[in-house]
Amino acid sequence: MNARGAGDGTTPLVMAILNGHYDIARYLLDHEANPNAASDGGVTALYATLNVQWAPKAAYPQPRAYLQQRASYLDVMKALIAKGADPNARLQRKIWYTQYNFDLLRVDDSGATPFWRAAYASDIEAMKMLLAAGADPTVPTAKPAANDRFQQGGVRSADASRDHSGLPPVPTAGPDIPPLLAASGAGYGEGFAGNAHRFAPSGMLAAVKYLIDDVKSDPNARDADGNTALHHAASRGDNEMIKYLVTKGADPKVINREGKSTADMANGPVQRIQPWPEALALLEQLGAVNHHRCVSC
Repeated sequence: MNARGAGDGTTPLVMAILNGHYDIARYLLDHEANPNAASDGGVTALYATLNVQWAPKAAYPQPRAYLQQRASYLDVMKALIAKGADPNARLQRKIWYTQYNFDLLRVDDSGATPFWRAAYASDIEAMKMLLAAGADPTVPTAKPAANDRFQQGGVRSADASRDHSGLPPVPTAGPDIPPLLAASGAGYGEGFAGNAHRFAPSGMLAAVKYLIDDVKSDPNARDADGNTALHHAASRGDNEMIKYLVTKGADPKVINREGKSTADMANGPVQRIQPWPEALALLEQLGAVNHHRCVSC
């Protein structure tokens, strides 16, 4: 029941969930499958359940069995938690099969917990369930090695080697993307995440409000690149989120390590991503510096 595959140590329980077979997963749990068994990459059944439910959009065939199950993903999560699944288990490395063929998300999920994955999907119901089970809502992802990292902005500025943020350095495997930044749109300013990222129908703003108002997440939290939730909201042209974050004390004047302001993130920071004129004007009114470095203009 708990045999580990020779490839990456995946167990039958995790394999069933990865293929969307929720009913089989519940059967295995009822027959003493270990709810905390993880693959070599750290993928547990709890994380896999969320990752399948909110799998990125892709133009390739992929498992859709979860749409034909009696059990929902929330039913599976409840069953796993009831059997003692650890809500704070962390991935050991980026999951290679999250996307098919090429990566549009531009987010490295190394070190992520199930709560982080729920936040990234703006899944408030799952976040509440995990918190009730003892999840730590402050655990970020882990900073990958420099040669594995998607650099903010896609195109590096001439003085990118300088750190403009004034923040202390973060070592490899140190803290990276907090759940709040995952919910606000991490990766959107680095490429084409909007073509693949899937999130709950209630929307990203609702998740950000939940994390700040109910969970008490810091609206000025930074990732290892020095970005804030405002950087990510700006990169999506999300004026409503920008306004909300500012009312909660978020600083629109912050600069990330590469020297990009929140206004810069609304001004076409990568090729083929259009500027957001209304967001840019709003951020300028709020005091953000526009360095006029539009790459896509």
